[in-house]
Amino acid sequence: MTDNVIEILDVRRYYLVGDFVVRALDGVNLNIPRGAFTAIMGPSGSGKSTLMNMIGCLDSPTSGLVSIDGEVTNAMDEAELAVVRNHKVGFVFQQFNLLSKLNALENVMTPLLYSGGITGKERKERAEYLLERVGLKDRMKHVPSELSGGQKQRVAIARALVNNPSILLADEPTGALDTKTGDQIMSLFMDLNEEGRTIVFVTHDRGLGLRCRNQVYIRDGKIVDYDVFREY
Repeated sequence: MTDNVIEILDVRRYYLVGDFVVRALDGVNLNIPRGAFTAIMGPSGSGKSTLMNMIGCLDSPTSGLVSIDGEVTNAMDEAELAVVRNHKVGFVFQQFNLLSKLNALENVMTPLLYSGGITGKERKERAEYLLERVGLKDRMKHVPSELSGGQKQRVAIARALVNNPSILLADEPTGALDTKTGDQIMSLFMDLNEEGRTIVFVTHDRGLGLRCRNQVYIRDGKIVDYDVFREY
C-alpha cells in the first residue's frame, strides 16, 4: 500500500460572498506519497492557495476529508491543529515571515519553544546544524535587515525544518527573489527532496513547477490534466 503523507478526499471549500457562493475548491481528490516533490500549479484565483491552506491546516473544508501524516484533521480543535502545524508541516512563505528583532539563529530556534522536552542547548545545536546545512554558518548572528533576500529565505527554510516535519510546504518561495537567487533556492529544495523530504511547492511559475518531480494542475477549484491547464 502506498504510504501517502497527504490524502484529500472529495474536498470542497465554499464561501458565501453576499448572495454569491464562491467555490474555492470543488471536489478535489489528491494523494501525495511520502518523499514526493509535488508542485501545485495554477493561475491566480485557481484554488491553489486554498488547497495549500488545507494541507497546512490553516483552513477546514466545507465537506470532504483531509488526512495529514495519517491523522484526519477535519474534526480537530484549534489546539490539536496547532500541534499538527508545529510538528507535521514546515512552512516557507514568499515574504519569509522572519522576526525582525531576532537574529538568524534565534529565528530558527523559535518553533522549538513550543515543543516540550527540548533543552536550550538542544535547540541551539539543532538550529546551528540547520543554518550550516543551508549555507549560513557565518550569518547566524545577523538580524534579517542584515541579510539578502536569498539568505532570509534560507533562514526560513531552516526554521521550517527545525521540528523535522513530515511535509515541507512552500508557498511561492522564490516569488520575492531575483532569478539567480530563486534558482539557488530551488536547487536547495531539490537537494532536500533527494534526502527524502516530502515537499509541496505552490507556484504559478510553470518553469519552476516543471522542475518538481510531480505536478498537480488546478483551475476553478478543480484538479485538471495538463492539456486542459495549458489552454488557460
